[in-house]
Amino acid sequence: MSLGLAASTVANPALAIAFNDYKLNADIELTQAVISANILPQPGKELIAVGVNDSYQRYLMVYGYQGNKLVELDRMLLTNDLLRYDVYQAENDPQAHPSSKNKQQKLFFTTADSLYQYVPRSDAFSSQLDTSSQLEKVADISSITVTDNADYIARGRFAYDINRDGYGDVFLSDFTQSHLLLAQEDGSLQKQSVPLKPIVEVTRSGAEYSRPEVFSADMNFDARPDLVRVGEGMLEVYHQLDDGSFDSVANFVAVSQPISGINWWNKRDAYGRQLDQSDLLYRKVEQIKDINGDGITDLVVRYTKSSGVFDRSNDYEVYLGSKQLVGETQQASINFGREAATVIRADGTLTGLRFSDLDNDKIDEVVVSGFDIGVSQIIGALLSGSIDQDVYVFKMDANSKFPKKANESEQVELNFSLTSGQSGEPIVALADINGDGFKELLLSDSDDTLKIFVGQSGSQPFSRKSHQLNFTLPTEGSMLSVSDVNGDGRDDLLVQYGRQDDKALQRQIHLFIADD
Repeated sequence: MSLGLAASTVANPALAIAFNDYKLNADIELTQAVISANILPQPGKELIAVGVNDSYQRYLMVYGYQGNKLVELDRMLLTNDLLRYDVYQAENDPQAHPSSKNKQQKLFFTTADSLYQYVPRSDAFSSQLDTSSQLEKVADISSITVTDNADYIARGRFAYDINRDGYGDVFLSDFTQSHLLLAQEDGSLQKQSVPLKPIVEVTRSGAEYSRPEVFSADMNFDARPDLVRVGEGMLEVYHQLDDGSFDSVANFVAVSQPISGINWWNKRDAYGRQLDQSDLLYRKVEQIKDINGDGITDLVVRYTKSSGVFDRSNDYEVYLGSKQLVGETQQASINFGREAATVIRADGTLTGLRFSDLDNDKIDEVVVSGFDIGVSQIIGALLSGSIDQDVYVFKMDANSKFPKKANESEQVELNFSLTSGQSGEPIVALADINGDGFKELLLSDSDDTLKIFVGQSGSQPFSRKSHQLNFTLPTEGSMLSVSDVNGDGRDDLLVQYGRQDDKALQRQIHLFIADD
């Protein structure tokens, strides 16, 4: 059995923010990131974990926050033919339908040919365990994953609200097309196929297939999000219909710039090699969404310029969408200008771009990281085992322009080990911890200190002085996630540990809830 413990309040006593740390020691090794989602009919969200026991049997574990502690609500043995799992997390979706925030969502699993959903026992929300929970087959599927005995099970990222009706849908791909399983109000799934082919990378021994990256955005001004895939120099669009399904025939939107939907390092030249970095200009679409809050879809492009391995930079260009009427019927269509309306630019190579409405004004701010990869920086990193990484925050002005210089910048440290060949990952997260509508900036400061910069209005998005939360930080920053687990309208911090952390920590889950 797992043990739920409520720890003492943790914080710097000189500062205002304090947390209660609720710790759980799992009786399995947690091999995948813990997910917070509403999958049971009880207040708040559940914690979904997947791992293996000492005999390497795979288990699904469901934990909950009850009576001021973390407790085990359910467990289920998973068979080896299960390959992927996923659940729609509305709170992590900036474009989520307002009704989806409080809806109970479905936890899905896939095999090579079937889609299953988790069906909890009727008393799973109590603390009494039995074995009546099950996986129920809900659809036959066709997949690019044809094995029936995978080495591990992982989160698949295939469940999200495709048509923005508040219900989590399923998007899967096979070798020739993609399949949508659209959730209905009665709980059933409506299946539809669209001619979206997988991404194919030809190799000497055959080919590698992966699911196409698809965006959801309104491209024809009917207030319904459409399916959008980025092609070479154009956008492939499948318009949403009145019943929530999608057109089976693509419409194409031309883009003036030579854009792509594939990262440059996955591209191959005529010799089958990676692109030459000594003279590289490349534009890859990162986001298709309304950035400036005018109700029109915009295009965000990563523009990479390289004259060598150690001389590479990339900016993020924003092409604001506009409405145009085409044809005899004067049908509304999206148009993107040839020149970027505004550019996000900073020193070094930029990465980790995220758009988030920090101050609840319906206009997205930008948080992005940057680091130098010159020869001197690499030598210094080899000697110290770490490299400095800057975190920049850009705030759009009233003219839909980002400033030339970031509104705010902070620094974190990226660590790596030459012995193990593994690198860490700093914590860079956003969370509305105090529930005031302004998001806080969370940054790792050392192995045991998390800095919290309080969100505020104005051109300076965060306070200059930080609060501190002291605990053992995970080596991989992605092991810290943000979710309102207890449903009090404030974000909580969910922390676990991975293979690079001490063995004694690898079965621990921490839930930090801000003190009243």
